[in-house]
Amino acid sequence: MTDFFANMDSDYARKHFPNGVFESAMKTIRRRSVVFMFFMGLFFAGSLYGLFWSIGRTMELSAEGRDDMMGVCMVICGFFGVAALVTGLLLVILLRSTRKKRGDYIAAAAKNSRLPESEIEAFEQQAVAPDCYILRLTAGLDRLLSSGTNKDGLLTKDYIYLADASQIVMRVDQLKACCFYEYSYYVNTGKTSKKILCLAILLVASNGVSVFSDTTEQAGKALMALLKERNSGIDLNGGKVVPEGALEAYKKRVLETLISH
Repeated sequence: MTDFFANMDSDYARKHFPNGVFESAMKTIRRRSVVFMFFMGLFFAGSLYGLFWSIGRTMELSAEGRDDMMGVCMVICGFFGVAALVTGLLLVILLRSTRKKRGDYIAAAAKNSRLPESEIEAFEQQAVAPDCYILRLTAGLDRLLSSGTNKDGLLTKDYIYLADASQIVMRVDQLKACCFYEYSYYVNTGKTSKKILCLAILLVASNGVSVFSDTTEQAGKALMALLKERNSGIDLNGGKVVPEGALEAYKKRVLETLISH
């Protein structure tokens, strides 16, 4: 178990959460937003250039009496206009996200977790306590490519946090399921697209919130055993993997079982 979990210590807390878990997450999201804004800015500039060029070309053809080309020119103008509008709106949204403060992320985490903000604050306090477990669920390339705001999850006295983009925090005593889940994505290999299957650990809470994170089989089994010790009512799906297309059906079954009891 020590390969996957480690107790929080002052060095780790100082390095990763010098001003709290959500302050760290905020900085990660800001860095990603800045990078994305750079590329979106290039696309926005290209769209504006294309729009002005196409408008100028349309006016030239109109002056030459080339009415047969007006329809094509209007389509091109429309394409660049829509592209510039969409990318411009995305840039505004990204710019606003970089101006968010810690309180905004606490509020967002509470909303996504369906928990009061006081619970999110309590989690953050417990996250730097010595009895908090650092969850190292991935390794190698999966860990390097993780989309989480932190490479590691956290299991405190009362809460679990997988560092997903939605910053979801769950109470351990409200967990209804912890099991393996398989999802996929496609990679373009040139002439064809290759389907990549990924193994994840899925958590479902009694309030209907769910979250999943990449994991190795060994780390996933260790986490299931640890959570089962703390909450004997957690469904482990018999250790089987929930297929991608069966996720909603599984969540519905788990939550309906809760209602029936």
